[in-house]
Amino acid sequence: MMGGSKSKESIQPVQGLSEQNSLSVIPIFRTSLRDSYTLNRPTTLKLKKSSMCSVDSNILDSRGFYFLRKSGSLLTNSLEFRDDAGNVVASLEKKTSCSISIAWVMLGSSPGPIVASLYHKYRGRGSIVNIFIHNPPLPAEIIDDVDRDPDIVVSGDISGNHYTFLLGKRSLAQVYHQSEGRGPQVFLDPSLNMYTLEIGPNVDIAFIAICASAVDLLQLRSTLSLIDNCLYCVSSLNPVPTDDEEDLDEHLKSPEQPE
Repeated sequence: MMGGSKSKESIQPVQGLSEQNSLSVIPIFRTSLRDSYTLNRPTTLKLKKSSMCSVDSNILDSRGFYFLRKSGSLLTNSLEFRDDAGNVVASLEKKTSCSISIAWVMLGSSPGPIVASLYHKYRGRGSIVNIFIHNPPLPAEIIDDVDRDPDIVVSGDISGNHYTFLLGKRSLAQVYHQSEGRGPQVFLDPSLNMYTLEIGPNVDIAFIAICASAVDLLQLRSTLSLIDNCLYCVSSLNPVPTDDEEDLDEHLKSPEQPE
């Protein structure tokens, strides 16, 4: 009880961005029932954790209405996201690079133009994910190791579904269990294996939902990987800050983005 109470008190509303500095990554299809994925108010979504048995599920809004349909396979390291009109808005494909797992967010079906790369460094519950946004989108053949600071850093208790998407010091979005947060108390049955994604104003809700799904898949794959767990154990014996941890420190020290 004490742990749950502490978690509840630690959750603060996300900041999001100003309208002038809005983040828009995923385009809207003309046949979609929505006008934009970037809203001027906070948005709450419900997502179901991926499992060894299935990664397919509906991403729902706080009322329980369908927002995006997620389908794919844990074995092929791929996901596909369809909007309310059945359009494939984006797909995800995981690449392996030694001790780092990389996922590409592509527009439409795979292979498509890449709008973001996620670099996942497995550290157990304290894993780190760096997100690099590609504007304009890039073809897969020219994507290489990203030699710049990440646009967004994901940090926190990823395995426990309690983490934050950070742009500098600004919180764009956060993941937590509904019983720890605010808003309508829906989907509280633990057997549903759901978690809450809260997205701040003027932040692309489809993009963040896709990234949260990618983080979930990457963490699950690493948790099941003997190699990733061995590398994590070896690094724990010699706790020297990695480049990713140093990048996170620098990211948190960077000036706060203008509102």
